[in-house]
Amino acid sequence: MPFCPKCQYEYNASAKICPECKEDLVDRLEAVPSGEDFAEVYMVSNRMEAEVVRSILEENGIDYLIRDLRMFPVLPDFGRRARLRIAVPKSQEAQARKMLEEARSDGALTSQGRFL
Repeated sequence: MPFCPKCQYEYNASAKICPECKEDLVDRLEAVPSGEDFAEVYMVSNRMEAEVVRSILEENGIDYLIRDLRMFPVLPDFGRRARLRIAVPKSQEAQARKMLEEARSDGALTSQGRFL
């Protein structure tokens, strides 16, 4: 799966350019810890909420990947069809879940996203 080197989103294999950043996609990200397994922790329906999750994780020093599984990356999918999945290294999973739970209870994240 290709990645955007700027926003670090992961796209399906047919994508060649990030629809948001207009960057050419790359086969792998250098910033991702090599050899460590990732766990999906949260799923959202739109890029704006994914950016909120990303900023929370970055502020707390948690590595992440955001997988964009939408057929048409410019359109949101809602509810159970939400297709932006956030993954973190398994070693940081508990910390990430705690941060996201706090953000959700504080209202920084909407109730449309859900934990995986």
